[in-house]
Amino acid sequence: MKKSNFNHKYSIFFGVFWLICVGVGHGQDFRQSYLDSLYAHYEHSISNKTLAGVETLLILNDRVVWHQAQGMADVATKTPLQPNSIYYIQSMTKPIISVAIMQLVERGLLALDDPIEMYIPEAKDLGVAINLDLGVDSPAQKINRSLTILDLLTHTSGLSHGLGDSKLDQQLFKALYDETLNYRSHKSLEDRVFTLLSFPLVAQPGTQWYYSAGADVLALILQRVSKQSIPSYLKTNIFDPLDMHDTGYNLDELQSRRVMKLHSRNENDPVKRHEKQVPTSRNTIYGGTHGLFSTATDYAQFCLMILHNGTWNGAQILKADTVKNIRTNHTADLYNEEGAGFGLGFSVILIPEKMNRPGGVGQLQWGGYFSTHFFIDPAHKAIGITLTQQMPGGEDINTPFQIEVYRALN
Repeated sequence: MKKSNFNHKYSIFFGVFWLICVGVGHGQDFRQSYLDSLYAHYEHSISNKTLAGVETLLILNDRVVWHQAQGMADVATKTPLQPNSIYYIQSMTKPIISVAIMQLVERGLLALDDPIEMYIPEAKDLGVAINLDLGVDSPAQKINRSLTILDLLTHTSGLSHGLGDSKLDQQLFKALYDETLNYRSHKSLEDRVFTLLSFPLVAQPGTQWYYSAGADVLALILQRVSKQSIPSYLKTNIFDPLDMHDTGYNLDELQSRRVMKLHSRNENDPVKRHEKQVPTSRNTIYGGTHGLFSTATDYAQFCLMILHNGTWNGAQILKADTVKNIRTNHTADLYNEEGAGFGLGFSVILIPEKMNRPGGVGQLQWGGYFSTHFFIDPAHKAIGITLTQQMPGGEDINTPFQIEVYRALN
């Protein structure tokens, strides 16, 4: 993911410009004192060594009203975390791949009800495990219909991500990612997808919402239908039009220096740099489940495009009707969070009063395994992004952020 000196200078200028906007872009309805309290909350966690560092960004009415980086990018070297550091965003890759798939739908190259074996013949004749606790040795029944593009976008395909407690999930996780999150345990996306499809499904298609690695299947379909490599397609059709110059599967040397290190902690121990770090170059698996690096300001461009019905930075990425479809709940009452549903690549708030977290009607959101998160709230014209690099089980950075943001707004 090389970029010119012009683009590098532009990126620096753009980050500074956004920081200048902090504190002057909000209207009378925004009360910054709540976010000042949030800053103090994170500082307390950092001083207590339960959190290495965190970057937070809030946009209201297209203007940055808050952008802060706190703590350290690497506790081992005590390197300060800088604004617009680069993060491995894990499952925040999924919404981007979903948008790319919807571009192909707009162009008539795909349909949401297409059986996926039209593009991946290996997806035919799949079975459904009868007992997940027996793992791959479980008796299986035939699927009662083909998996579709829509199933993959909405996590209702019956595929798994390997994140559950069952024996089947545990076996799948090891097969896909290895016990140590070895991101080079497979040589290609095809290899990883075929491994996924070799496992039985956890449910009949369309009958359950079950978080899955189906976005990898979408990425392979994207590659085969577009006849482009996934990095090339995303760069041409999403990243370059939105000026997302620090987003991609591989980083150059200068970009690699800006990456926050992955951290972890046990329950009673201080946070430390994790013994494993994600390679920033020579990556060859261009997945849909994860794989992208990005920054707060880059990902904000993607969110602003969704907020503005597919058009931002003078570029139309999607049609307004397509974004409306993305924001629509496609899973009836199958989604596992009361008051919310699931659209095309994003969860969506339907009834805020039933939620156990704040948000307006139509708020889209998702997060990543290393404690990254974003939300897009059209009702409040708000975008929030929280980024760190910490293994699950550590400090929760997103919940305090959303609580204080909505206190500031309401």
